[in-house]
Parts: sequence; structure tokens; C-alpha cells
Amino acid sequence: MTEQDCINIETEILAAFDNLVQSAVSLNAASYFSHFDRGKFVGLNNEGSSWKSFAELSRQISQGFSAIKEVTSLNFTYVDVSIIDTYTAILVNEYTQSVRLSCNAELCQSGGGVQVWSKRTGSWKLVSVAASNKPR
Repeated sequence: MTEQDCINIETEILAAFDNLVQSAVSLNAASYFSHFDRGKFVGLNNEGSSWKSFAELSRQISQGFSAIKEVTSLNFTYVDVSIIDTYTAILVNEYTQSVRLSCNAELCQSGGGVQVWSKRTGSWKLVSVAASNKPR
């Protein structure tokens, strides 16, 4: 792979990540879920349990989105992309977020994530994520 290939892949991954973030901020579950390879997905939840399928992740995210009235802020303090090969990249991030819940309570959290992106089927899709929350 050339340096330009790596730059192009990183640009594509960052654009896909930005789109994923915008889907989350707008609480658009259909758009959010379109970024996942449903057949290949596995992951690790922030409390240490595994998502063994996309259906498990989907249930949890859908419940979370339905409990949120509004995402009031979402800031990424660190984002880095590591290119593995032409078909695989890893994105690591750290974030802070505030949301207003349906009951009008404010919830603030910060943490980090690791995302494995794959481009075997034509567009970059998430095949794995791992999340963690920073202790308060």
C-alpha cells in the first residue's frame, strides 16, 4: 500500500465515522445501524459483556436511543485511525457526551471506544466495537 492509499483509507474511515456520529446525535437508528456489517458483527459492551451478534447490539442501542430526548453535546477529544490493510482499519476514540433523557434528566458521561472497520463488501462497515466509560 502506498502512503496515498493510506491517506485515502483514513479519509474514508473518518467520513464514515463522522456519519455514524451524526446518526447518533440525531438519534436516527436506521442510519446508525446502516454502518454495521450485520452478519460479521461482534463486540464488547462498556460493562464487559460481549455482543455476540448485531441483534444484541441493536436491542441495546434502540433502547438507549428511545430513552434520550436530545443529545446536547458530543465531543471527541481524541480520534486516531490505524490502517491494517486495504480492507481493514481500526479507529480509537475518546469522548465526552451530555444527553437529556425523556424524563428531562441530564446525563453526562465520558469514555472511549475501539471500532474495527472492514471494506470487504464495497463500503466501510463496522465489524466490531468495544466501549468503555471513564469512572466519575
